[in-house]
Amino acid sequence: MKTFFKWLAGVFAVFILLIAGIFILISIITDTEPVVNDNSYLHIRLAGTLNEYIPPDPLEEFFGEAQLDLKKVREVLEKAQVDERIVGVVLEVGYLQCGFAKMKELTDLIMHFRQNGKKIYAYLGGDINMTRDYYVASACDSVFMAPQSNLILPGILSEVTYYKNFFKKIGVQAEFIHIGKYKSAPDVYTRESMRPEHKEELNELLDEIYADIINTIAGQRGLSAAKVEQFINEQTGFTGKQAKEAGLLDSTLFFNDLPSLFKSGEEPSAISAVDYAQISPTSLKIRNKSRIAVIHCSGTISGGYDSEDYFLGTLAGARSLVSNLQKAARSKLVKAIIFRIDSPGGSAAASEVIWDAVRKARRKKPLIVSISDYGASGGYYIAMEGDSIIAEPTSLVGSIGIFAGKFNIKELYAKLNLNNESLSRGKNARLFSIMQPWTPSEKLLVHRMLRSFYDDFVQKVAAARHLPLKKTYEIAEGRVWSGQRAAKIGLIDSPGHFYDAVKAAKKLARIPEEESVRLVYYPRKKSLLTDFLSAIKTRVEIMRELKTNHMWKLAEYLQRIQNKPLALMPFRLEWK
Repeated sequence: MKTFFKWLAGVFAVFILLIAGIFILISIITDTEPVVNDNSYLHIRLAGTLNEYIPPDPLEEFFGEAQLDLKKVREVLEKAQVDERIVGVVLEVGYLQCGFAKMKELTDLIMHFRQNGKKIYAYLGGDINMTRDYYVASACDSVFMAPQSNLILPGILSEVTYYKNFFKKIGVQAEFIHIGKYKSAPDVYTRESMRPEHKEELNELLDEIYADIINTIAGQRGLSAAKVEQFINEQTGFTGKQAKEAGLLDSTLFFNDLPSLFKSGEEPSAISAVDYAQISPTSLKIRNKSRIAVIHCSGTISGGYDSEDYFLGTLAGARSLVSNLQKAARSKLVKAIIFRIDSPGGSAAASEVIWDAVRKARRKKPLIVSISDYGASGGYYIAMEGDSIIAEPTSLVGSIGIFAGKFNIKELYAKLNLNNESLSRGKNARLFSIMQPWTPSEKLLVHRMLRSFYDDFVQKVAAARHLPLKKTYEIAEGRVWSGQRAAKIGLIDSPGHFYDAVKAAKKLARIPEEESVRLVYYPRKKSLLTDFLSAIKTRVEIMRELKTNHMWKLAEYLQRIQNKPLALMPFRLEWK
């Protein structure tokens, strides 16, 4: 038996060494920079979802599955601007999916790149190209599309689906309390239609964003605003030929013909943005001086660590963010911190934990908040303590309010011939039960808790932003503001993009304005071992999910969110 165990231990040791060897080999391969030939052009393809930031993943890089994010787009354009091997950029856009602020930043990045004299050509590469594709493309030197491709400019649309009657039909009763007359997130469960306050808020945001679409396209294409609005409302759809005749395109051609437009002698070779992202900025003598930490908070705020949730999508974990803030604050090399937020909010308790970490980090070094698409509700709660808050004009900011609720599925159980019985002690013992609505005393308890949090939220905003308390209550109420309006009422310091936040951080850290600072991003690069263990964990969770009864899974989820105070934005705007 001892011999067997020795043999088993030997086999296990060999297996571990083999895995370690593979990891080391992959690390060496993924750390090797790609070759950039002279007379190359950078090919950036924007299609589908554009995330704010994806931590580098060695396994994805090894298997060629690394994804492009806004951080990479920002960096590759900056590097291409000074890299003598790069003669220009081809930006291929096709059914891009991202928010209004990211769209605005992309156009700013393109306009900044053009200042060095290199050309950036846009190609509308989808079968059907939509408003946001064209919005970004119009910032380039020239815009092209195949003759029979389609460009559709329908404007923007916000849709809200209400579930009250559906829930009634299946036997689910939703009960929510919200503080703030504009805090309409629970309405989709408790109402049949939109409240006047919700319509007022949405109409104002839609007016601002629609005007930005028209004015941006008009300014970048040398057209009048009236002409662009006429295209949207009267023609809407264009073939490549029609778009050229209207002045929306410079010419129609096919993608393979684009490289010949660069006047560089021989036809240049392409390098993809994903590959070029691996080129170190220091090799081009930029980003090699003082260090500024960039800490990303993307997704719905929750306790625990950054993760993915079946119901809520990407979760920004309070523990992960607190750890990153503490590391950056302690580092002697880091001169300032940029806290980059792209979050509609989430858990009120987790938001307060992050707020406290931001406040403590700010005591040690300058901390600038940069808001992407969303910095609302809990996303604004964690932003308000920054030395300065900068957001795009079309960022969605504020939503200072809170709500909580529960779902009663007793009738659903009855329809499924399920029976639930319980015994209790204590007047409010069934507070979290999904088998009954709130009692009057339970409803009073939840309202008291929410009111306390709301008042504390408003008071903290007033103190952090140096606003009169009365005014802060007036601009709170759960209302979502554009970055442009938020600057006027004092919720942020100024409209601007990421590089404006870098400038502000340099100024507060007393770093010379002309110095090219090194940006250190958090979360940092994943280790291969972490990746390996995470893959095993994911496989185990998938197997467990497949074995789980979906009714109990639903019950578990509903139980988890019962009465939980949520500082969450009431809606998201989508381009249609």
